[in-house]
Amino acid sequence: MRLKLIVQISLITGIILLFTSALFGYFNISTLKNAFLKSAVSDLDHLSETIFRSVFHQMLENDRGQIQVAIGEMGKQKGIERIRILNRTGMIAFSTRTSEAGAILDRELAPACIVCHNDNMTMELSSPLAQSRVSLEDPSPLVRSRVFIDNNGKKVLGLIRPIFNEKTCWTGACHAHSKDTHLLGILDITISAGPMLSMISNYRNNTVIQIVFLILSISLCLTLLTKKLIIQPVHTLLEHTRAVGKGDWGLVESVPGDELGELAEAFNDMTGKLKKNQEEQEEWAATLETRVEKRTRKIKEMQSVLVRSEKLASLGELVAGIAHELNNPLTGIMIHASLLSSDPRLDDGLMEDCQTVIHEATRCSKIVKELLDFARVTDPQKDMQPVSKVIDRTIALIEHHIDFRDTDIIKEYDPELPEILMDASQIEQVLINMMINASQAMLQEGVLTIKTGINVSGDCIYIRIEDTGSGIAEENIEKLFDPFFSTKGHKGTGLGLSVSYGIIQSHGGDIEVESELGSGTAFTITLPL
Repeated sequence: MRLKLIVQISLITGIILLFTSALFGYFNISTLKNAFLKSAVSDLDHLSETIFRSVFHQMLENDRGQIQVAIGEMGKQKGIERIRILNRTGMIAFSTRTSEAGAILDRELAPACIVCHNDNMTMELSSPLAQSRVSLEDPSPLVRSRVFIDNNGKKVLGLIRPIFNEKTCWTGACHAHSKDTHLLGILDITISAGPMLSMISNYRNNTVIQIVFLILSISLCLTLLTKKLIIQPVHTLLEHTRAVGKGDWGLVESVPGDELGELAEAFNDMTGKLKKNQEEQEEWAATLETRVEKRTRKIKEMQSVLVRSEKLASLGELVAGIAHELNNPLTGIMIHASLLSSDPRLDDGLMEDCQTVIHEATRCSKIVKELLDFARVTDPQKDMQPVSKVIDRTIALIEHHIDFRDTDIIKEYDPELPEILMDASQIEQVLINMMINASQAMLQEGVLTIKTGINVSGDCIYIRIEDTGSGIAEENIEKLFDPFFSTKGHKGTGLGLSVSYGIIQSHGGDIEVESELGSGTAFTITLPL
């Protein structure tokens, strides 16, 4: 069963809060336990030092009665369970419980002995107590303490304080100890652990209550905020989405200023675009026939371009085949004719024939080479060039040609035309081909007009070459750029315009032709800015 978004968020938030709060409570309570224990042990250590200093003088005097009286009086203080002094053999010398005086403690079982003699002891409340074989030289009170349950089933806190053989002890007048004896005995104090445990328990209970209250408060606040800031905007978007699915293009009006607000704005933008697309589709349906006609015409133009490209590709293969098929036999003919002409045994009457063979073979080889060089289109070496300068250089090359003797050349340049990226030598080759074609169409007499400018869309420049020649028949215009097609009969190879078209295409441009029989022709070259 699908859960609502607010239920999912509430569950996930509650689980995360419960986990983090439990972790926080655990470490907080553990830290407090250690702090309470250290404080209690520190107070107990001060008490042990006070007791020791209180009976120190009686020990020096070996006044056993006064020692017992002093221990008995101090043991009556509230919270003190027992005070006793053990000698170095483990016998209880003095105790607030007089009945146990003279008893010898078991090192493995007695709580006071476990601290130093039991390797496997397990202490409560704090890990520092879990030490084995604690040295009595260790100054830390915490490692000399232990929490255990006494014979009455009551949990108590005990601390031992070693009594060392000081100089005043082994030099005393009343009872001297050997100088080599290091430890004389142990002062063992036991107090009730109830107050400390009660404080820890109260703090733990209060912490649990606070954590539960905190989890409930945060969960409630997050649920209310989630409902207001997330759930309600999402429901609004959902309702508008369903409305859009039914064809209602209404917009989301109340837009919050956060990520959901951005989502609502994107939804409104999407709705507007969908509405616009629907209107365009309706318009398309209304004008489908006209659009199909335009698209068909465009496809035909694209097919024409593809056919021209394929013909140019075929031209390259054809020229390569001609070079391979003709150059090899022509080379063989020239070599053998040269060898034959240099042979002294050759009759003088045949020498002239051999020279004729060599001359004609050389001429054929030159024709093949010129055809290959003329048809080959190399990769353009482009740089930024002004179009007007390239046109002027081209005119300077051809204006003294015999074909332009009676031709007037008119320049109409756009003075603000920017430089473009092109291969100047290849563009010159294209312009030479078209200008020579124009002069031949005008029979060496007429007007050649060259115009430049930027097209209507503003992304290309154009070079327009207009002549006043005889014009081109409409059925021949589509074939102008086909390889080996020529309107000049045997005078041309039909390669110039094909190569020119390939060069302009390699520059990302195009060539358009406008012509009318008897009025002239105009070639328009477009090159991208």
